Amino acid sequence: MRIIERRCRGKRADRSLNEDGLLVTDGFAVVADGVTSKSERRPWRPSGGVVAKDLLLSTIERLPPDSTMRDVQRAVDARFRAEYEAHALGADFFAREPVERLQVNAVVLSAAHREAWLFGDCQIMVNGVRTPTEKRVDELLGRLRSFAAHALMLQCDGNAVREDAAREMIMPFLRLQSRFANRRGEYGYFVFDGFTDPTYPIRTVPVSPGDEVVLASDGYPLLRPTLAESERELERLRREDPMLIDEYRTTKGFEPGLDSFDDRTYLRLVV
Repeated sequence: MRIIERRCRGKRADRSLNEDGLLVTDGFAVVADGVTSKSERRPWRPSGGVVAKDLLLSTIERLPPDSTMRDVQRAVDARFRAEYEAHALGADFFAREPVERLQVNAVVLSAAHREAWLFGDCQIMVNGVRTPTEKRVDELLGRLRSFAAHALMLQCDGNAVREDAAREMIMPFLRLQSRFANRRGEYGYFVFDGFTDPTYPIRTVPVSPGDEVVLASDGYPLLRPTLAESERELERLRREDPMLIDEYRTTKGFEPGLDSFDDRTYLRLVV
């Protein structure tokens, strides 16, 4: 794999708080996106997303290059379960409380198998063609936040409302979302949390020698074939839809003082 360009940047100035990460080895190229915590107990430091991202990348880094998709899934699950066993709250607590678990999404490109595995909602583009990865539950909650934000603006006669009050309003639903983790059905979705379904259907994208591939986190909501184009689209969204409630409806918007609305990672390579 030949790397063309890469970037991994947190939305906060403190790099230790970046919940995104990337890894390139002889066998794998990986982009990981730790899930923003909705925890009330805060059992992980500096955050569950950071811990989950670091554990996933270090686990894959040590795997044999010919590991299969299910090998990766089992290895990451085992690593997370070991963390729960060692935690002061105990494994039973995390079994009962999915919102408190480590959670991370990833896209893993395997050189040996010439395919990429979409574990959750990280993104892939092959020769300019993007594979959709949006979750139904994220679409629902993005629309709900948009509804709440527009209602608050009407209530305030079109004036600015308190900083992302709409996200605070939907937070109970964001916490409920974790109940659908690794379940089938309309609102179910895959996420690495130590309790994944070993037969869950993982979307697989074939790649061939010479293909140009982009792997990215959802911090680039309008993914384009180059980093510069993807950054331009991000900046356009910041100007035209800073709350992310109109063109691109999501569960959080751009906040003053932060580099973006989310951590972001972009990796472009030739297989």
